[in-house]
Amino acid sequence: MAEQYQKKTKSPWIQLVPVAVFLAVLLLFFQGVNSLSSVSEEKEMETIEDAAIQSALFCYGTEGAYPESIDYLENNYGFTYNEEKYIVEYQVVARNLRPQIRVLRRNKRGQ
Repeated sequence: MAEQYQKKTKSPWIQLVPVAVFLAVLLLFFQGVNSLSSVSEEKEMETIEDAAIQSALFCYGTEGAYPESIDYLENNYGFTYNEEKYIVEYQVVARNLRPQIRVLRRNKRGQ
């Protein structure tokens, strides 16, 4: 029993490998979630723009002229969107030409 067992010590770098792998996987996960959120927001903006165009076309078909403002579409044709998150830019060219409609994302406070 004179044999003494020496405890092998692992290199500190080897002990950090699982932590590094976990952090890398966690980082990739959050990047994926952020990417999906960005794609979803772009799709939402596209949907709002399409809805505004469809409402304006319906108004033109019903009344014979495009509406003068986005408020008219909201009040008379049920067009809605999240005004805290987006801005709908609505420019009238002429009563018989389709208005130019663009959806912009509002800046979040603190950014």
